[in-house]
Amino acid sequence: MSEYTRDALGLAEHVDCGFADLECPQQNPKAVHADIRQRYCHWYLPVFANPFYGGVMTILRLAAHLQDAHGVRQRFLVCGECDESHIANLIASAFPTLGGSDVLALNAERMRSLPPADYSVATLWTTAYVLLTVKNTGYKFYMIQDFEPLFYPAGSTFAQAELTYRFGFYGLANTGTLCEIYEAGYGGKAVAFSPCVDPSIFFPGRELPSVGAKRLFYYARPGTPRNGFELAAVVLRRVKQKLGEGVDIVCAGAVWRPEDFGLGGIVRSVGVLPYEQTAALYRTCHASLVLMMTKHPSYLPFELMACGSIVVSNYNPSTTWFLKDKQNCLLSQPSAACLTDTIVHALENYAELRDIRTFAVEQIRREHADWDREMDKVAQFMHKPGL
Repeated sequence: MSEYTRDALGLAEHVDCGFADLECPQQNPKAVHADIRQRYCHWYLPVFANPFYGGVMTILRLAAHLQDAHGVRQRFLVCGECDESHIANLIASAFPTLGGSDVLALNAERMRSLPPADYSVATLWTTAYVLLTVKNTGYKFYMIQDFEPLFYPAGSTFAQAELTYRFGFYGLANTGTLCEIYEAGYGGKAVAFSPCVDPSIFFPGRELPSVGAKRLFYYARPGTPRNGFELAAVVLRRVKQKLGEGVDIVCAGAVWRPEDFGLGGIVRSVGVLPYEQTAALYRTCHASLVLMMTKHPSYLPFELMACGSIVVSNYNPSTTWFLKDKQNCLLSQPSAACLTDTIVHALENYAELRDIRTFAVEQIRREHADWDREMDKVAQFMHKPGL
C-alpha cells in the first residue's frame, strides 16, 4: 500500500461531515459581544513544532494584533494530541504578549465542553472539519494561506480539502489570488492581505563580490511536493557540473541528507535555521532558487529579495502579481534545462543584474514591510464581516 493511500484512507475515515453539518448555518452574529474588548477568538490549529514557520507565524501574528491593538482575547485549540504547556511556550517564544493565552488540546470530551467564542478560525483544511460542528460561536473564519487541495494528487484527499471552501466560513486570504479563488470559485466572502517581512530582520547587507565563487541558496524540502524538490535536485546537479568550484550551493528549510538524493558533494544542507539566522544566510547569497507550484508564492521570495539576493523562481500564473520577470526576479519555465540556464545566468551576471536586485529591495521596503497595516485590515473585517 502506498503512503498516499494509507494516509488517504485514514483521512477519509476520520475527517468527515454529514448533510446536516453542511446545511446548518455557520454564522451567528447575535452571539458576538457588542464590545470588541469583551470578545474571544478561538484558533483551531494543527499540532506544530515551529512557531516561526511562515503560515503558523502569520496566524500567531494576527492573533497578537487582535489582542494587542483591539483587545480581543485569544484561545488556541490544538486539533491533536500535544503537550499544552509546550505549545504555549512555543507561542510565547514567537509573540510574548500571547504568553498568557489558554491552550487546549482537543478531544471528544473537550469538544463537548468548549467555552463560547465570538470568533473562531480554522487554519488548515482538517481543522475546518472540526470547526464545522462547533455551535457556541459567533463568526466562523477560515484562514486561507494556500490552495490546500493542491497539496495532494487529484483524488480522495483533494476532494475532502476542496469541500471545506463550501462550508460557509468567512475567508481570511493570504494574497489577492486566494481571495479571488474563494469568492469567485466557491461563493465565499473574504478579505485579502499581502505577505510582509520584518524589516528589522530582513534587510540588505554589503554588496557581495561579483568575481570568484558565487553562493546559491535553495529552499529545500524533500517530501513537500509543492516545492518541486525533485526538479530542483536535477537542476542543482547541472549547475554544479557547469560551474564547479565557482558555485557554493547552500540549502535550508528541512533536515535531510544530500547523499540520499545524489547530491553529496554538490550541496550543503544546514537544516532548519533559527528565524533570525535565515536572514544572515540570505545576505551572503548572490542568488536563490525558490520553487512553488501552488497558488501562494511563499514567504521566501519576499525575505530573500529584502536581503538583496536575486531570486530565481518558476513561472506560475498565480504568483505573477508579485514575481515579475527581469523586474524584481528572474522567472523560468519549470524544466531542468531552463532553470539551470537561468540560475547560471543569474550567478555569472550578478553585477549586471544590480538594477533588478535594487528594485526588489525597494519594492519590499515600500509595499511588503508593514505587518500592522495588513493585520489591521483583517481585524476590521473580522469585527464586521457581514458588511
